[in-house]
Amino acid sequence: MKTFTRSRISMLYVILIVALLAFVSVSNYIASRNMESESNAIVNDAIPISKTTNSLLTDLINQETSIRGFELTGNEQYLDPYTTGKKQLEADLDNIRIYDKKYPTLQLIMDTQAIPAITNLQRFFDSQLELIRAGKTEEARTRINSGKTMMDRYRVIHTSIEKTIVQITEDAYNSSLKAGQTSRTITMVGGIIALIAGVMSIFISFRAIHAEEELRKSEETYRYMAESLETQNEEIIAQQEEQQITLAKLSERERDLELISSYQEKLTGYVELKDFLKQTLPALLNSLQQDAALVVMKREASNSDNDNYTYEVIHSIGYPKEHIQVHQNELFGPARRVFDEGTNLVHTRDVSGHEKGVHGGMMHAVDNYVPLLDDKQTVIGFLLLTSYQSSVFQENNQRLTKGLVRQFGLAFFAQVMNDERVKQAAHLADLNDELIAEKLLIEGQRDLIQNILESAHEGMMMCDSEGTILFANHRMNRYFGLNGRIGENLVVSCHAIAAETPSFFGAASSIEALISGAHTHLTQRFGFVLDDQPQHAELYATVVSEDTEQQGYLFVFRDRTEEERVDEMKNEFISIVSHELRTPLASVLGFIEILLHRELPQDKQKKYMETIYKEAHRLSNLINDFLDLQRMESGRQLYHFSPINLLPTVQDIVDQWQDKQNHSIVIHQQEPELWVRADADRIRQVFHNLISNAIKYSPGAERIDVYLSIENGKIVAKVQDYGLGIPEEAHDQMFSKFFRVDNSDRRQIGGTGLGLAIVKEIVEGHSGQISYESQMGTGTTFRIEFDQYQLSSMDGKIVIFEDDDDLAKLIQIALNKLDLPSIQLRSAEEGIIALNRCKGEPILFIVDIHLEGVKNGWDFISDLSRHPMYYQTPVIVSTALDQPHDFHEKEIQKYLKKPFSMERLVQVAKNLLDNKKSNAYVFPSQDKDSLSNTLLRNGIDVVEMKENMDMIEVEIKKPTSDA
Repeated sequence: MKTFTRSRISMLYVILIVALLAFVSVSNYIASRNMESESNAIVNDAIPISKTTNSLLTDLINQETSIRGFELTGNEQYLDPYTTGKKQLEADLDNIRIYDKKYPTLQLIMDTQAIPAITNLQRFFDSQLELIRAGKTEEARTRINSGKTMMDRYRVIHTSIEKTIVQITEDAYNSSLKAGQTSRTITMVGGIIALIAGVMSIFISFRAIHAEEELRKSEETYRYMAESLETQNEEIIAQQEEQQITLAKLSERERDLELISSYQEKLTGYVELKDFLKQTLPALLNSLQQDAALVVMKREASNSDNDNYTYEVIHSIGYPKEHIQVHQNELFGPARRVFDEGTNLVHTRDVSGHEKGVHGGMMHAVDNYVPLLDDKQTVIGFLLLTSYQSSVFQENNQRLTKGLVRQFGLAFFAQVMNDERVKQAAHLADLNDELIAEKLLIEGQRDLIQNILESAHEGMMMCDSEGTILFANHRMNRYFGLNGRIGENLVVSCHAIAAETPSFFGAASSIEALISGAHTHLTQRFGFVLDDQPQHAELYATVVSEDTEQQGYLFVFRDRTEEERVDEMKNEFISIVSHELRTPLASVLGFIEILLHRELPQDKQKKYMETIYKEAHRLSNLINDFLDLQRMESGRQLYHFSPINLLPTVQDIVDQWQDKQNHSIVIHQQEPELWVRADADRIRQVFHNLISNAIKYSPGAERIDVYLSIENGKIVAKVQDYGLGIPEEAHDQMFSKFFRVDNSDRRQIGGTGLGLAIVKEIVEGHSGQISYESQMGTGTTFRIEFDQYQLSSMDGKIVIFEDDDDLAKLIQIALNKLDLPSIQLRSAEEGIIALNRCKGEPILFIVDIHLEGVKNGWDFISDLSRHPMYYQTPVIVSTALDQPHDFHEKEIQKYLKKPFSMERLVQVAKNLLDNKKSNAYVFPSQDKDSLSNTLLRNGIDVVEMKENMDMIEVEIKKPTSDA
């Protein structure tokens, strides 16, 4: 409170007054300076600007007067004012530009009006002077009025400038007035502030006096309060000490309650006994301030009398491990007495060994044996609690121990019972799982048998020994609708079926005789109509018995419709074949008999021999068709795939059939090459059959058209005739073997009905498609499609000849280390075609001897060795060569094998590519003489052979120019 003394308040008042006076003085000075600057502006700016603008007008008038005097007199002396005025004009313009930035209005008038007008006058005066000097006085006089007009205009502008100067002067005057007004305002504000400061000083002085009085009163009150507070503080301290003692007792009690509560919480909620003991015993020890505990259970001894038991320590905590014997056959001392007496026992003992603790300071232990009872109060075990801290139990500690241990005993028995229930439940679950598994097995076997019966191609039905229908699968139900008769008598049902299907009457009678015991077995064949189609069936029965007791009968209904159809086709086939074979044989035998028994002229003998040859050839083709179709249907037909150009192949076949039976065959094609991957012989067979059929079945036509084209990446071939056509009812069977359209128009046309069946098998064997369009009386068009084959280019690549795609891919992956492109070819024909079309040199050939197609790896190597440009390209033969003469290959083994590992193959290839000086052909290590003979047989001349580790390098002779 010392900061508010009266002396300090007086000092503050003086400082405020001095500051106020200083403020008023500074304000007056600032106001006077503003008035002075505004007055100076009037004197320094307005007057010089006015003088300069008047001088500009004077300069222009002097120039005008000088020009007129020179015009009238022609005396050059009159031009002196003109020259002087012109110079002075430039000086005046420079002077007035000084004020441009300060007075924008003046600058605007000068730049937009005055200076352009002065410039025009200057130009006018200069032009007048030039006209006069040039002797054009009259012209100059005619322009005088223009000059006067310009001068008048400038006078108007001059008037505007004077008005602007006047405005500038007025603005300066107004600024001066404003400065004086500002000065007065500042002075007034300073006076008001001084007045306020005086009032504040008075108020502050009054407050200071009042504050000093209040301060003295507060000091006295504070002394009184301080004494009272000190007395109260002593009383509060005494109360706090009493509360701390009470709080300590409460905290200790609360801790005990928390331990008991935590212990009680851990008595329930466990699935297994070991988890119960693991959680509850530590909590019990903490609650009772005990050091160790263990639980012993009495167990019945296995394989012994009921009076013999074993004792097991099921859990322990706090004891040295060597002191715990888990299983004991007999107990002694307090442990024995607990089981006999069923009461709590306390036993004090000396400790030894590790029980003395780390420091060895524990000398005595107090053991408390607590019996654990079941619901019948029979001792089933005991709880042992051990304390190493005191040898005597206090009374209150014993009461707590008794209560908590009783709770533990009840919870322990409940957990033991729960364990028993869990074990029983697990055992029951195992039994249930076994029952479920057995049930699933039985159901699975039942479903399996059901599925087998349902999926069987035969109809099946079962009845008991009395003839009651027990089961019928879906096929039997489809034939006779027996599902709706389950539980009915079979004999009655069969007679009902026979009433609707008379052909079933014999089977119904046989079934009745079998069930009645008149027959011991049943096999019956019969026919019936199903869905308006004739069906053939065989019915037989089997006795179903268990041990020696007859359970019923299983009836099997076998559909023989297909067998009957095959028998019919076989009979028809035998008839056709016998007819087709008999006709050429009869012709051959007849003509041979004539040749043998008659003397004939030479020309007739030749004619008869040609007929015999033609009929024998026809017989041979017929037999070959039979054999081909049999191989194709059995899956034993082998195709030798290779690239072929379809155009020359078809052209060759057409040439063979050209003009046969007065037919002209025309090929329509736009592409120069049509490549497919196919078996050349089988493709020829396809076109021979199609063209042969086209000729045979268009006896009245003269033309056959063959179309070859490429459509959507497919090679499409069409053979069109203009003959009889195919009837609608025959469309579904056109590609069936032995099928021939039966009508009067075709009876005279020979054939076995195998041609189109063979064609279809071959086309589908080439992953192609065949179809046809036909119209009766107009003709038929057969259409076949094959995948187009893209010829490979071996330019600048490693070429791998391998028909095993997986092995070829493995080789390509290994060769990736060389960082060179590679391609796979599956046949020697592909390689030969690509070699002949090659424009860039191949890098390396890796050749497998056995490939797809007719030709093998030797054929390609032979062609390569005779090539004039690429015969030096390195070659690695990746298979062993000829097998031993005494080797007989079996179905499960192949002699030929890859002689090089992938690493070795890459190494050999790299060495060959790094050393291109010699044309080396590399073969697996073998007999050099045998290899030389093999190369010679394939037309390859050897210059030198070098044997190196596991391979033989062969240098071949350069091909001759003829080759």
